[in-house]
Amino acid sequence: MTAITWWQGTPAAALAQAAAQQQPLFLYWGAQWCPPCNRVKSEIFAHSAVQALSRQLLCYQLDGDSAGAQQLAGQLRLRSYPTLVLFAPDGREITRLPCEFDGERFAAALAQALAVHAAGSSAATALQAALTASRALSAAEWNLLADYSWDTDEGALLGERALAPTLLALLNAGTAAATALTALPRLQLHALLAQASAPEAGAALLLAVCADEAVARANMDLLNNYGIELVKLCARRETVAAALRDRAALWADDFWLAAPDKLAAARLQLRMARLLAPSAALHELAHRQVAAALDAASDAYQLHTLVNTAVSLLNEAGLGTDAEHLLQSHLPESHTPFYFMLSLAGIAKRRGDTAAVLDWYQHAYETAVGPATRIQWGVTYLSNLLELAATETARIEQARQALLEDVAMAGEDARHQRNAGQLQKLARWPQLALPA
Repeated sequence: MTAITWWQGTPAAALAQAAAQQQPLFLYWGAQWCPPCNRVKSEIFAHSAVQALSRQLLCYQLDGDSAGAQQLAGQLRLRSYPTLVLFAPDGREITRLPCEFDGERFAAALAQALAVHAAGSSAATALQAALTASRALSAAEWNLLADYSWDTDEGALLGERALAPTLLALLNAGTAAATALTALPRLQLHALLAQASAPEAGAALLLAVCADEAVARANMDLLNNYGIELVKLCARRETVAAALRDRAALWADDFWLAAPDKLAAARLQLRMARLLAPSAALHELAHRQVAAALDAASDAYQLHTLVNTAVSLLNEAGLGTDAEHLLQSHLPESHTPFYFMLSLAGIAKRRGDTAAVLDWYQHAYETAVGPATRIQWGVTYLSNLLELAATETARIEQARQALLEDVAMAGEDARHQRNAGQLQKLARWPQLALPA
């Protein structure tokens, strides 16, 4: 991340500096252990076009484990790791950008957002104009809305609006606008995921997207990450699954794609193949794709992401033992091994090994680093103890005391955003007497 200059100081100071310099502010919210965050660092922040655009911006990264980060996140409407926000110099949001894009696609979306801002608009302005039909939107504004990160919105753009009807209203407005042609497929995919589309219309959409190389490539992130969900929302599932499988197979073997995207495509290919005709050949495919991806790892950030996707792919193929061996082999070299210990606990849970489940959760908690991370890992360990070993009162009390210490160390930050959400998970055990 050295090629991007990151502002040092508080978010308030960063916004003030952006205003003084009359530069947009680019905010990255993330955590060291988060696989998508590691992918962002390796695939987006390392891309030369993104680095070039960053020179027009004041860039600021807010780590979820930094002092007061969760309280600040509440003020800025940040929750999911990672969230990428572009602010105007006056502090208003221009847009939120998807973290799943590759570097090339992200650079194009960021350049487009800056152009929309230079023209005096934003995602909020464009959305209001589209919903009220007060004026025609430019092609760039339609693309800005299509590329908006609806998953990390937190009400920043939607406000009190519900997602599905908002997307439907956008589609109704965009269908009549010739400039919306390139944006429509992505808006339609978002609408389908929000279950705002009929099954037959969803099938027609996915088949059309898969048949068009450029459109499919522009929406590779949605197809790779939500392929199963999309197919389940469609009619003609076998036909749609076959089209997705074939498109994913091309991506999985595409020399020009980065290793994480190729491996995600291989996972999609395998998922679709399982829906159609599960076979032993899937095991060979899984092993081959995982080996090729790990061999291509270019840095620790990318390797972290690849191992996480590889474990998911192997589990999808029914190769839980192989996934377990892969995780254990990478623990010594991982910069956040406690993250992978959660996956090891999950594998142990699937095979019914309660002792291993609790031991991995305990080890993960004991080695976790960072106040927000420790609260999240502590809640995970304690809740699993209560569910799986309610009679181990001494162990439960030890975990409770450790979590109380972490809550005390976090101070006021324990009452905000992700910390508050994690602690709320323990509310069904009032006997724990944890702070509300």
